[in-house]
Amino acid sequence: MKKFCLILLILLSSCSSKPVPEKISDNLKSSLALLNEKPQFIMYFNFQNMRQTKFWKENISDSIINSERTFGSILNSFQNATGVSISNGLDEFYMSNSWDGENAFVIKGAFDKTKLDDFFKKDTNYVKQDKPDGIKLYYDKKNNIYFFFKDNFTLCASNFSTQINDMISAKDTSLTGVMKNEDLVKAIQKIIYKNNLWMISTEKMFIRGILLNIVESKRKFSDSVSMYSKDSLEATDSVSTNQNKTEELLKNRLFEKINAIAFSAKMKDELELLVQSDCIDANSADYVYKLISGLVTVAKLNSAMNKSEKTTGTEKILESMKISKYETSVQISFNINSDNISAFRKSTLLTKPE
Repeated sequence: MKKFCLILLILLSSCSSKPVPEKISDNLKSSLALLNEKPQFIMYFNFQNMRQTKFWKENISDSIINSERTFGSILNSFQNATGVSISNGLDEFYMSNSWDGENAFVIKGAFDKTKLDDFFKKDTNYVKQDKPDGIKLYYDKKNNIYFFFKDNFTLCASNFSTQINDMISAKDTSLTGVMKNEDLVKAIQKIIYKNNLWMISTEKMFIRGILLNIVESKRKFSDSVSMYSKDSLEATDSVSTNQNKTEELLKNRLFEKINAIAFSAKMKDELELLVQSDCIDANSADYVYKLISGLVTVAKLNSAMNKSEKTTGTEKILESMKISKYETSVQISFNINSDNISAFRKSTLLTKPE
C-alpha cells in the first residue's frame, strides 16, 4: 500500500494545465530567415536576457568568463575580431547545421568595427573581400569561416560560401532560410520557452541520434530496475526489466513516433528545463508518455526507497521532475538551482543516486 500511494502521488504531481508557448518575435523570424532551410538542428541563446537573471549571476557568469579565456571556438574567434563575448556585448546567438556539414551562424551584439579593421591589419589569418552593395566579406583561414555584417548589430557567418551568398541576398521581406521550412517553423512555434535558450530538430535521424545518446548515458538504469520485484513494476508496465529490450525499443521504434524534439529553458532565480516531444499523433504521444513515465517513476521510487537522511542534489532534481502529455505533445520539466546544479553537472538523471 505504501508503494502504491507513492506511485499515485508521483503520477498526480505531473498533472497541470497546458503551457502556452511564447510568441515568435519579428526579430526571431528575420534571424531564422538567414539560417539553413533544412538543418539537422537549430540552437538559440539570448545572452542579453540571461545575464540579467539571478541564476546566471550566481551559477554561470564566473565559469563562462573562465572558459572564454581558453576555448578556441567560433565565438572566441569573433571575440578577438569584434570585441563581443558571452559575458559582455554578445546579445543573441543562432546556429543551424546541415547534414553535409554546412553551418550557419547569426550573432547579434554591440560590435566594434574599428577593432575589427585594426585586427585584420595585424592578423594574416584573415582575408577581406569587397562584395556588391558595399558589403565587406571576411574570411578566417584558421577556422575556415566566412562572415559579414548584415547590419550594425548583426553578424552572419558560415563555413560555406553558398550559404553566405544566401544570407547576403536575404531581405527582411523575403521568405528565405528556415522560414521556407513550414514543418520546422510550426515546430518552433510550439516551443514553450523562446526567450532564453532553446534547441530543436525535426530530422528523424538526428532525433534517433539523441535517443541513442540518452540510452548510452542511462546504462546504469538497469541496476535500478533490478532492485524491484515484479509487483513494484506493475504500475509501470511500459518499462522492461530487460535492458536489451528497452534499448532496442528506443533505438528502432521510438524516434519514428516523434515529429520534433525541443529543449528549452526559462531562467530567473532558478533554471527550469523543458524537453518537448511533438509526436505524430495522439496514440504515439500515449506510447511515448507511458514509456518515459515508467522510466522516471522507477527512478523516483529508487531514489525515495534508498533516501538517506541528507537529500542529495540528484534526488532534488528527480523530485522536481514532471512528465505531462497534452494532445500530441509529451513534456518533461525539471528545475536546476544553486542546491542541485553541481549534481546536474556530474550526474545523469535516471541513474541510481549515490
